[in-house]
Amino acid sequence: MLKQVKERKDVKSPAGRQGTGQNAGTQAIVVGKVSPREKDEIQALFERRNGLVELIQSLSQNGSGMLDNEIFYEKVVADLGKTKTRFQKWWDDKAKAYGWQGKPGWQWSIDFDTCQISLNKQNEGN
Repeated sequence: MLKQVKERKDVKSPAGRQGTGQNAGTQAIVVGKVSPREKDEIQALFERRNGLVELIQSLSQNGSGMLDNEIFYEKVVADLGKTKTRFQKWWDDKAKAYGWQGKPGWQWSIDFDTCQISLNKQNEGN
């Protein structure tokens, strides 16, 4: 029994490890840079969040029944919720500290190689 895990549409997320992770034609505005330590913080949260999502997807597809174990399922979902909250808080805190201004329909991203922060216009389907 797979329970749906909802994700907020306005959650800001890193672009990824390679380049800026932007699709061709995506508008982006470079807004600043964070320290390597700050980059490490969000990268750890990003990787944890993605790992938990992949774990849930993998267990739901392999038919192992692990997600039917309510205690296990609740622990994974609770961890995912806490990680997403910490992830969003990091972006909110850095935007406030550095004076970054967001825009409706735009999303923050980070280039993990350069620590550069960009604001990216989201395509209609995202």
